[in-house]
Amino acid sequence: MLNGYSFNDDTQRKKKFNMISLVLFAIFIVMFTLMVTGFSYWGLGKIAFVLMLVFPLSGGLIAFKGTGFLKWLLILLNFFAFLLMVYILLAAIGIGGM
Repeated sequence: MLNGYSFNDDTQRKKKFNMISLVLFAIFIVMFTLMVTGFSYWGLGKIAFVLMLVFPLSGGLIAFKGTGFLKWLLILLNFFAFLLMVYILLAAIGIGGM
């Protein structure tokens, strides 16, 4: 009986990693939407942009500890969000594509 409880507790803990990753992705989506609409971030634009790089990166790393199909979906979503922000950064600096 103790083994079954321990397994269930471990599964619940791994599901919490999925939820944390999902929350970080949702924060990124909100910040990205505000950026696209022209929100000023009250002079903290560079910090907000760095946070938009950190949130998907940390969400992807936390998702590796998760479980199930949602784990891989969150890894892919956070990875593509991170690549999107890196591309925008490179394009803003002038190194990006044509």
